[in-house]
Amino acid sequence: MHSVRVMDQRMHFSASHFLKSEGEIENLHGHNYSLEIKLTGPLNADGMVYDFREVKEKAIDICKTLDHKVLLPRDSNTIKIAKSEGFIEVSVGEKRYVFPDEDCVIVPTTATTAELLAQYVHEHLDFPKDLKMKVCVSESAGSTGCYKK
Repeated sequence: MHSVRVMDQRMHFSASHFLKSEGEIENLHGHNYSLEIKLTGPLNADGMVYDFREVKEKAIDICKTLDHKVLLPRDSNTIKIAKSEGFIEVSVGEKRYVFPDEDCVIVPTTATTAELLAQYVHEHLDFPKDLKMKVCVSESAGSTGCYKK
């Protein structure tokens, strides 16, 4: 079986988030995230698993939807999100944030960890069903979460 691993300086996004774990609530902070995509499968008639350029285009498109946004977890049990009149109000513990709606992306996850962001990106990329895909999201060098299916 063959595979391709695609990384590109344009496959990145800058976004802010916070996590609540083990009773601690992080301060709102940001990362310069980067993506890596690995596709495994049979070679096509051109001798490729998949064209690098097309992988990059698809990845860049999803990055654009997340770039310069506040990432919020829709399915969290501890972070409450409410929409009202063009704004999103977020409550967690004693903290309360209010953001313009257009500045946020509410992801269908329980948290905005690198691992769950990798799954979110994976679910929003469309490749042929005969290919296995692994998506990795790095918050910084050495801090990477991955998802494969």
